[in-house]
Amino acid sequence: MKSPFHVMIIPTLGCPSKCHYCWSSDEGSPRMSIETIREITEWLKDYRSDQVTLPILAGGLGHLNPTFALQSNLWRLTPELARILAEYNIPIGSSIDGPEEINDAQRGKGYFQKTMRGYEIATANGLEVRFICTFTRLSVERKEEIFNF
Repeated sequence: MKSPFHVMIIPTLGCPSKCHYCWSSDEGSPRMSIETIREITEWLKDYRSDQVTLPILAGGLGHLNPTFALQSNLWRLTPELARILAEYNIPIGSSIDGPEEINDAQRGKGYFQKTMRGYEIATANGLEVRFICTFTRLSVERKEEIFNF
């Protein structure tokens, strides 16, 4: 069975969190233009005929038949945006590195509470959120606690 083709378009490295191990937490980072995103999707139309997963929100995808996904820390999620994403069945991925103490030691004080606030907005508006976890040399020592979280 052929695996789905996954294209990740990163329109900005800007992120309001300051995770200690992350290379992309530069909120002032330049943003990709919508024209560049259109050029990428136009190229993809002729490149593959099978399903393509694009973890961004952009229009003008023609016959590509994409599956959209969104990766976010959820800090700026509003009920209005959550309802729109739910209407189009767009899955959400976010990051939590375990219980608050462990998470905030890695991602910065307050990260856990801000993300969980966004998670509550998401689920209250019908969105499914799945989390990824980053292990570091320190957090791996508490792996059982993190897996049971």
